[in-house]
Amino acid sequence: MHIRFGTQDDAERIAELHTHSWQTAYSEIMPASYLNGSLLDERKVMWKTRLTAVAPESDHASCLLVAAEGTTLVGFAYLTLESDGRVLLDNLHVRPGLKRSGIGRRLVHRAFSWAATHHPGRVIYLEVLRDNVSAIAFYQRLGGRLTKEFVERFAAGFELPVIEYTWSPDLVETLALLASETPPAGASVSG
Repeated sequence: MHIRFGTQDDAERIAELHTHSWQTAYSEIMPASYLNGSLLDERKVMWKTRLTAVAPESDHASCLLVAAEGTTLVGFAYLTLESDGRVLLDNLHVRPGLKRSGIGRRLVHRAFSWAATHHPGRVIYLEVLRDNVSAIAFYQRLGGRLTKEFVERFAAGFELPVIEYTWSPDLVETLALLASETPPAGASVSG
């Protein structure tokens, strides 16, 4: 597996993976009419817009990491520096069927490495749907600490409970160091 910075050329494949990930993970959480309706079109617009602003080598305000096996996109992570000084891990998705294969963990390590390099001493946080039990277990295994609970209103007209998980600067640094460990045989890390 190869991890690299994402580019505008990745927008459509990322939108498709993002949509498929939501359709799989949220099939019992979000309305089917939303997941199978306009979601893909929304994700395509969102990623085309985001990727015009992603510039990991210049302003370091955001970062898109893409995990690929050959030409197949197998996962991605997107981070952005928020106005409150924290770094938001806004998206972390692994192709359904490949979860629990280490891709998500490696993306997190690389994402935290990027944040520790470009925004040292900052907290990283993310928001996850409360009913996304497998994702919550993953974040807890990585040392995420529950810091807030709230209800989010989605533009499609429904509300869902959300949990915020946070990693302290010390833990961010510790997990960032794992990005430089030797990957399993046959895998490569770059970017």
